[in-house]
Amino acid sequence: MEIKIQRGKILDLNELPEYSIALDGFVQGPVVDTDHHRYSFDHHSNCLRYCTTATCTQVWTAILLGLDPNKYTVYINDVDIDVCMAIWCLKNPDRCTEPQVRRLVEAIGLGDMHAGALPLNGMHKTVEWVSAPQTDSIRNGDYEKLSDSGLNTIMESIIHRITQYVNGDASGDIADQETYGNFKIIKNDENGWALVESQDPHVYTTLYKAGFDRVIISRPQEDGSNAVSIAKRSDFIDRFPLLKFYTALNKLEPGWGGSTMIGGAPRNNDGSRTKLLLDDICEVLNCVIENKPITVKKAKKASKKKSLVKKKTDIEKRANNE
Repeated sequence: MEIKIQRGKILDLNELPEYSIALDGFVQGPVVDTDHHRYSFDHHSNCLRYCTTATCTQVWTAILLGLDPNKYTVYINDVDIDVCMAIWCLKNPDRCTEPQVRRLVEAIGLGDMHAGALPLNGMHKTVEWVSAPQTDSIRNGDYEKLSDSGLNTIMESIIHRITQYVNGDASGDIADQETYGNFKIIKNDENGWALVESQDPHVYTTLYKAGFDRVIISRPQEDGSNAVSIAKRSDFIDRFPLLKFYTALNKLEPGWGGSTMIGGAPRNNDGSRTKLLLDDICEVLNCVIENKPITVKKAKKASKKKSLVKKKTDIEKRANNE
């Protein structure tokens, strides 16, 4: 089985060759094409998040129901714990009936499916420990800039931890695992949503426990872009229509998307995220909520000529100061 990582890549299932498996957003929505042996295991688009199981749960179930993954090429555009658990199952189909595998799939699937809105039945620290290679990289600010090779290294590390857990060799490390959830409130809006800043990719659990049902999470990047996420506690939270938000934001900056419960900013090939200002993003969301015309304009890109003029001016200023 071959695994191909292409950060941020999204294709239609028909663009993939026969014997292909697309995971967690590489193809939008769950799709089954038995005629050409092509499958998409996804819960981010063309589905209802509250009842569409996570990617790893879909893959685990498919294997138990007869999918033989040996001949397939697997396509992924990210290496979060949901993707890595799915890949582990594809690599180890003969172990998917083991109780420890089932327990881990259920915990990871429950956490990813509901974005931290439901308790993980005593598995919170285990999920934190297994996912740490990726989440620590995000907290350190270097994840968005990793090459596909760097993503592969993180994937292999998470898969190794999954094996440790199901083999019963991780209890000490899990007991020592630190839990996170720090955030700073930037704004509590009168439309019922909160804007927070946090470098913790698993902060949703803490936010929902604190009573925030509708959240915008800002994670500023070193390149000046912002890894903005938009989420709500469940599909049953009103006045926060994520699909309409994506449509409106895509008119200003292509690439916004996600599920009915959680989504966010574009994932560009160079690792950058949204260039939109937070104030503009918030204004767009409120215009959608209040059914008002959107007056925010697209961010203008500086021309090469202007950039060269600015660079020349800066050089002249430094020369004068010297």
